[in-house]
Amino acid sequence: DSGIEWIGEIPEGWEIRKIKNNFMIYAGATPKSEKAEYWDGSIPWITPADFKTTDKYVSYGRKSLTALGYDSCGTTLVPAGSIIFSKRAPVGSVVIAKNTLCTNQGCLACIPNDAVNSTYFYYCMSIFTEQFELVSAGTTFKEIAASTFASFLLPCPLLSQQNEIVNFLDKESSRIDSMLSKTRSSIEEYKKLKQAVITQAVTKGVRGEREMKDSGVEWAGLVPHHWGVAKIGSIGQTSSGATPLRSKEASFFDDATIRWVRTLDLNDGLVYDSSEKITELALASSACSIMPKGTVCVAMYGGAGTIGKCGLLMSDCATNQAVCSIVCNREIVSPIFLLMQLLALKSYWMKYAVGTRKDPNISQDIVARMKILIPPLDEQKEITDHLDAKCAEIDGLIAKKEQLVKELESYKKSLIYEVVTGKREV
Repeated sequence: DSGIEWIGEIPEGWEIRKIKNNFMIYAGATPKSEKAEYWDGSIPWITPADFKTTDKYVSYGRKSLTALGYDSCGTTLVPAGSIIFSKRAPVGSVVIAKNTLCTNQGCLACIPNDAVNSTYFYYCMSIFTEQFELVSAGTTFKEIAASTFASFLLPCPLLSQQNEIVNFLDKESSRIDSMLSKTRSSIEEYKKLKQAVITQAVTKGVRGEREMKDSGVEWAGLVPHHWGVAKIGSIGQTSSGATPLRSKEASFFDDATIRWVRTLDLNDGLVYDSSEKITELALASSACSIMPKGTVCVAMYGGAGTIGKCGLLMSDCATNQAVCSIVCNREIVSPIFLLMQLLALKSYWMKYAVGTRKDPNISQDIVARMKILIPPLDEQKEITDHLDAKCAEIDGLIAKKEQLVKELESYKKSLIYEVVTGKREV
């Protein structure tokens, strides 16, 4: 018995050691950002943002230091093979330095002594993220203290056994990672296929070949000759919502029941619920208003990864100011057909994004002026019925692949746990 709940039993002859017994631990630092002579040099400088990935190694960060920058802040050069651990935002991300580098204060660099294989401890740390989080503290964001990290206990077999474990896990992890990569690539291909199916249907219809015309709409190209073109603002009413005062959380957000849709709730499909809700008092005390079921929503803020996300409300909801709501004139266009068109033109919104912020936005006016296609209502229904069937088929394939990703990730984690704690012999 290791005496540690999350480790459990370990083989006879293994030890439980504090991290500081196997590594020299150094915190990094940051030079003054306004000093141009400190930056864009030849010394790689790593922050936690540079390795929030599944990568095993890190070589270079988004920034680098000059010798002056390095000397000015007192960070430490750490050699290749050292473990770089994120002590904050989020706690527990871990990589191995592929070359000599230095870090900022959000990282802890672990330089191994001669009696350990640092890759073995990389595998150990990678699966105990939850335990590192449990011993972290902070209100704005969680952070693990260097002293707490240094005293964290990990299983430690003989060096020869560490080497055997690393050889086994490197091979098995590579095999699993290859399967994950292929599966994720397959998911992306299915998503591209779905996008192509939607775009084809909402711009060309599903009735086969017929006379076409130039739509004059950049994202649509040639369309059936009898289809019309209109600006969104002319076929529906646009509006945006608001955010009630966060300082009145008790009366505006606690025990609330009114759905309040934000950009993160938009799923490029049907929106049944919201991640946060507001109270009747919040609704009455702010610029929020209730949008009816059938409203089509578009995300206006958030940069390239978020602008253009859309959704169709399946119940009455309020929204925040980052969402443009469109209540369609159903005698001209059905909400579900408009949603499908918004999915087809999603990548074009960024062309119209403006602003001085890092992530430019689109405005309600830009949404209202965007041109869409208007087939006859009976043809709109044909198209959406066709897409319901096709998209459901593709979504089913994507769901299977996503489940496979979860299973592979879970298997990899459990395999590493069993091997580094000696429960599975290699």
